[in-house]
Amino acid sequence: MTLAQATLPKLQFKNVSLSYRTNKVRHRALDGVDLELADREFVAIVGPSGCGKSTLLKIVAGLAKHTSGDILLDGKDIGTETPPGVGMVFQNDALLPWRTVHENVRLPLAIKGVPSAEQPARISELLELVGLAGYASYFPRQLSGGMKKRVALARTMAYDPDLYLMDEPFGPLDAQTRVRIGGEFLKIWEGVGKSVLFVTHDVDEAIAMADRVVVMTAGPGRIKSEHLVPLPRPRDFEEVRFTDTFQKLRQLIWHELQSEPPADTAQV
Repeated sequence: MTLAQATLPKLQFKNVSLSYRTNKVRHRALDGVDLELADREFVAIVGPSGCGKSTLLKIVAGLAKHTSGDILLDGKDIGTETPPGVGMVFQNDALLPWRTVHENVRLPLAIKGVPSAEQPARISELLELVGLAGYASYFPRQLSGGMKKRVALARTMAYDPDLYLMDEPFGPLDAQTRVRIGGEFLKIWEGVGKSVLFVTHDVDEAIAMADRVVVMTAGPGRIKSEHLVPLPRPRDFEEVRFTDTFQKLRQLIWHELQSEPPADTAQV
């Protein structure tokens, strides 16, 4: 790798806009978004409902197409399909209900062409990592919501992406489980150090996890502000919330969000 390659942002949004037409009216969902994500950086995006946070992830994952602007991954245009090296964790767990935990986690290994003989050991390692050792033979219907989320995370990790796109991944969980799973993921991420673009409505969650928090405006979505999170790592996902630094940053971000009008996708 050259020095120039090493200093390239992992992901770049350059003046990205997205419009769509419904009932002969054209709506603008995103308007001139400029954002960079460094290699191994954890960036959280917060903003009003309907501001386009999830849409940004869908564009990178090849699930939506932007109208104008450029999106670069490792300096190259992402094209129209899911780029290699990108893994997405959705709000719902998206597990295959007819497959066991073992089989759900095995799927990306098979797609990647990992030799069959190597797959069981890797699956066991991943299930151990997410705290599900002993549940390989269970079906999704036999698991709690938190356990399903762990399986979904293990499945994404099996793909071993360089970039994690996470769309409200812990949103459906109850508050206690959300804190526990969030803390566990933070420890895992601090161990592997991959790039993460993380969408959430929870400001506390964003600050506790991220290196940088990006605030978006109400629709059409634009970048309103960016905030470095000056909290040392490794972090305790729960205890860090009681620090003065955390509280001051939380107050600042909440003030910016509350100053936004209700989201209302603009017509163009």
